[in-house]
Amino acid sequence: MSMRLAFVAGFAALALAPSHARAQETAYRFEIASVGDSTVSLSTERHEWVRAGQKGIAVDPMRHDALVARFVILKVDPAKKRALAVVTGQTTQLTTNHVALIDRPMKKWYAQPTLWIGTVVGVAIGAVVAH
Repeated sequence: MSMRLAFVAGFAALALAPSHARAQETAYRFEIASVGDSTVSLSTERHEWVRAGQKGIAVDPMRHDALVARFVILKVDPAKKRALAVVTGQTTQLTTNHVALIDRPMKKWYAQPTLWIGTVVGVAIGAVVAH
């Protein structure tokens, strides 16, 4: 009995374990266009969702994405497709060889397509079961 329980517990642990690290999986990469004393300019081409107040990190791709700095977006210029950010902390000197990572904000719960698909399927199943 204990062997079966150990097997089930081991299988459950393997099934629930993450397959790989997901720390930067949802982050989008941005080119660092220029670096000032305490500011950084990012190229925001094809990323219209970048807004002031968003936080991000700068990493060094040559050192396997080692953390270089943290920043907050101050303003976005859609005409020039640039964003200006202030560096809030850094581990090494920031350069244009580094890249910026920013997480895209999640959609509101009511804008998620899975919510509405689930609602329609739930109503359909409920209607079938009720009759």
